[in-house]
Amino acid sequence: MTGAQGADLRQLLDAAPMSRAQVAAVAVTVLLSALDGFDVLSVTFAAPAIVRDWGISRAALGTLLSAGLVGMALGSFLIAPLADRFGRQRLVLFNLAIMAIGMMASAAAGSMVELAACRVVTGLGIGSMVAVINPLAAEFSNAERRPLAMAMMTVGYPVGGLLGGLLAAVLIALEGWRTIFVAGGVAALVLIPIVLIWLPESPAFLATRADDRSRQRLRVLMRRFGQTEFQDAAPIGSSGSGYRAVFAKGQIWRTLQLALINLCYVLPVYFVLSWLPQMVADMGFSSSAASIASAAANLAGIFGGVTLGYLMRPSRLQSATAGVIASMALSLTAFGFLPASFILIIAVSAICGFLLFGGMAGLYAVLASGFAPAARASGVGFVIGLGRVASAGAPLLAGGLFSAGLGRGPVATAFALFALVSAALLMRLKASSSR
Repeated sequence: MTGAQGADLRQLLDAAPMSRAQVAAVAVTVLLSALDGFDVLSVTFAAPAIVRDWGISRAALGTLLSAGLVGMALGSFLIAPLADRFGRQRLVLFNLAIMAIGMMASAAAGSMVELAACRVVTGLGIGSMVAVINPLAAEFSNAERRPLAMAMMTVGYPVGGLLGGLLAAVLIALEGWRTIFVAGGVAALVLIPIVLIWLPESPAFLATRADDRSRQRLRVLMRRFGQTEFQDAAPIGSSGSGYRAVFAKGQIWRTLQLALINLCYVLPVYFVLSWLPQMVADMGFSSSAASIASAAANLAGIFGGVTLGYLMRPSRLQSATAGVIASMALSLTAFGFLPASFILIIAVSAICGFLLFGGMAGLYAVLASGFAPAARASGVGFVIGLGRVASAGAPLLAGGLFSAGLGRGPVATAFALFALVSAALLMRLKASSSR
């Protein structure tokens, strides 16, 4: 019997340097996140061409854009919890299959009803994928690099959207809007062998299983991670798995707190992502100038997520994330009262994007640590699922406020208040956890 035998698995991985196999696994979660970003935004890239070809109304287009969000919410709630029962890797492969089918079927759709149905199917895979790769990125990293791993996984999303937009412009010009969906389907199929080779089953999941095969897989995996003396670990997560554990007596209050923190943050996030170009255009600037402001926010967001993820330390993760979210609220309020100066608009948009994705990266790391390994995918899926519902309502709420006669400043301030509430609740959660 070695000294490592029976040691707490999480502590063992937290204390050791990350092996190449762990780094590769985290890198695969980044690729999966980028695919999510492309697939989510693919319909928005294709929307102008679809409107032109099919002559659909704005109301019909709104229904099409919402179909994917409905599927994503359902995927987070209903499919993601299966990862805690059947395994993270298996569900990633299942999600890729769903996304490939949905994207390929979207390319062949002959009507709005068919395309909307295909977007719901694709959304099921996307929503579940986000909830599963979140705990995977956390479980493959050590304590020191976990915030950076979560940040890299998070910024994969805007990277996929940014690269997807560039690719979509070329594909539409050459072959039409259907090729965008074909590209997404092919990308999902290409990722299946990559997942099989470089994304093993989570050690935290394997440690929850009591069967001999899982124990043997865990020992082999730990050797791949450089833990050559590891032989076995006591099973963890005996308190239950899935939603039963997420809403257990000792966990339910924390689950609801995390859900409310995330919900309050995604409202201003999706307000910025959906309304920033239009607010710039309403200030008298051209559509191209509005696109530049949006691109500046996304590019700065990529750097923000990585930079803040690198600088954050696990011991201060919650307080640092709360500080970033509060700072984002201030930058959003400042944007609401900017004069019509293009230089100022670009600068504040970039600052807002930098902090927005930085806060999201930190919050995802907080979510991953908020649930026991046996219920991590279920818990994160529930929290993100509620966030998806809120994300669909954010653009509508903003539109209603603008229609009611409120200007850019009051509306931006209203959404900034949600971010401040999120930061305050996060600090309260930290205080209660330290008692």
